[in-house]
Amino acid sequence: MFTTPSLGMRRLILWITGLLCPAALALGWWLSPRWEMLLLLPATLWLCASLIPRCSWWGPQMCEFPTRKREALITFDNAPHPVETPLVLDLLRAEGAKGLFFLTGVQAMQYPEIVKQIVADGHGLGIHGMSYQPSRFWWRSPGRVRSEVETALGVVRQILPDYKVAWFRAPGGRRGPWLHPVLASYEMQLMLWSSDDGAPGVRDFETSVIRMRRDIQQGAIIALHHGHQDREGEPVVPDLVRELLLWLRGQGYKLGED
Repeated sequence: MFTTPSLGMRRLILWITGLLCPAALALGWWLSPRWEMLLLLPATLWLCASLIPRCSWWGPQMCEFPTRKREALITFDNAPHPVETPLVLDLLRAEGAKGLFFLTGVQAMQYPEIVKQIVADGHGLGIHGMSYQPSRFWWRSPGRVRSEVETALGVVRQILPDYKVAWFRAPGGRRGPWLHPVLASYEMQLMLWSSDDGAPGVRDFETSVIRMRRDIQQGAIIALHHGHQDREGEPVVPDLVRELLLWLRGQGYKLGED
């Protein structure tokens, strides 16, 4: 389902920032530095809206999809991966399951044949932008955000001229106030997740499986991250996909198959 922002919450945060920050700085200069503590309010609002994944203060985001059936969607971040993505495609193909792969423009340029294979197998594509940098993306300027989205879309168009990208996932789920207006201009929507593998904070296979199973419900969007390894340095995603496919089938879930 889409989470929708509280009425005027985005506008309220921007107004508070625009009015309170100059006032706090002026009062701190003329009266006492203690007045600069007022800056904590807009800073807290910005951080909550930007860094808490399910917070919808900047705009709507899909965390689950509406369905009356027992269905789930497996998504893959930081794609395509030269080793993991082909293995994942084989696993999904064997089960007749469909997924959604979020690309970075840089990796798509490096591995265009894998991108073509993803679509040829009937899976969907979304984008992160040109790179996957959760610690930086959320505070980038409006122009930089637009450039990230526009350039990544251009890469996909070069590889698959007729493909229409409809979904965007902010790296790590972190996004700033400029993202939604940019996505709207390209007729795209923000997708997050309801269940994830815990990367990069959780690298243990068993812990990741338990975490995901706990959060999977009807209409779940499951997020897995390419490129993360366990404590022994082995890739986690292929084994997670095997385990998930078996468990989801056992629970009666459909996974986007025709």
